Amino acid sequence: MVIQAIRKFIQNEEAGALTLTAVMLPVILGFGGLGLDVTGWYMQKRDVQNLVDMAAIDAVHSGNYVADAELETQLDNFLSDKGVDTARDTLTLSSPPLAGDYAGRAGFYEIVLRREVPLNFLSAFYGITGEEATVFVSSRAVAGTLIIGSQCVVALDETADRALNFSGNTDVAVGCGVSSNSASGEAIYVGGTSELSAALALAVGDIVVSGGGVLTTDSPAQSFASPASDPYSALTIPASGACDYSGVTRANDNDILSPGTYCGDIRVQGEDVTFDPGVYIIEGGDFISNANSEFSGDGVTFIFTGNTAADVGTVSFNGNTDAELSAPTSGTYEGILFFQDPIADYRTTTANFNGGAELNLDGVIYFPSGDVSFNGGAAGEPSCLQIYGATVSFSGSSVIGNDDTICDSLGLTVSPQIRIQLVE
Repeated sequence: MVIQAIRKFIQNEEAGALTLTAVMLPVILGFGGLGLDVTGWYMQKRDVQNLVDMAAIDAVHSGNYVADAELETQLDNFLSDKGVDTARDTLTLSSPPLAGDYAGRAGFYEIVLRREVPLNFLSAFYGITGEEATVFVSSRAVAGTLIIGSQCVVALDETADRALNFSGNTDVAVGCGVSSNSASGEAIYVGGTSELSAALALAVGDIVVSGGGVLTTDSPAQSFASPASDPYSALTIPASGACDYSGVTRANDNDILSPGTYCGDIRVQGEDVTFDPGVYIIEGGDFISNANSEFSGDGVTFIFTGNTAADVGTVSFNGNTDAELSAPTSGTYEGILFFQDPIADYRTTTANFNGGAELNLDGVIYFPSGDVSFNGGAAGEPSCLQIYGATVSFSGSSVIGNDDTICDSLGLTVSPQIRIQLVE
């Protein structure tokens, strides 16, 4: 009888769904409750991160005016208005920071906020013991005042991969900052066995150091930064006039060239060539120096323009060029050494600087629509050189000097721009 009853119970399919529901309901409710606890946990973590971000920025703004003890009180008051409760939250202020890339650096503030978060669903089970289930969430932020100006090598293109590129075995020392306006994941690329030494490296996108590449900066490199400004975008090109020189102008040994409008190429193919001070408008042509040529000029500006975008030329210094050129110290083109008309077809020209041991250039190289390839040997020091191009690449050892006295004389002194920013 008993065995038959058991068999009958097992074989009975009535109310099967109800039985299954009764068995599974605690499991379903358990996962649902756990999901609510995890969601609340995540929301608290995000809230704590927002609070420390705000606190770090506020600390930088206030840090120059109040003492550390007073600053902590001020931060407590600031955060209490944002929902921070000392019963569950612990705030730690460190200046300078104790960890990270900015550890030990004065002027930077590290904020750590630790919060005790109850898990309401799990607490229902702990309630039997009279305890509450809790977890701790902690977030950290570091903020400070960053110098974002005084760049002397700037890639202006907004999308190009490796817009600012240091490759091969190049060794480049820059006496100021370098910057790339590209949003690429390789906006600045230092690869091969190349070495870049700069005051600061900034990129709208990311900065990649690959292989045996070495990047050395006075301040930590800053990816995902604001773009550098173009200080020469409003500079105008002189109105086209009659050609002073037509066709190819060849400069041989000991020749002296005068400023004016050159409708065609300027080709330097000799030694001891001199450019008199003034503006050289190269319309529909290029400035080309043959290998082993030597030339100099003080107070000179070379402007590349044309009747159409396709006519706008560029500069090409071939191997072992010895050049000593400096820009004007006054006038409309003060500080401008090479200037390409922005109307040029975009990125169809490359300004090549393939110099030797004596490539001494003082002034601005500005090719907003063209690429700049700088392969020339070490520039003499002291010097002042700024390079702006759609993209800029280095593949030779170079020194980009920025002596304050020379830069002042060329009107190229740029006051450092500062910005209060979260850095970690």
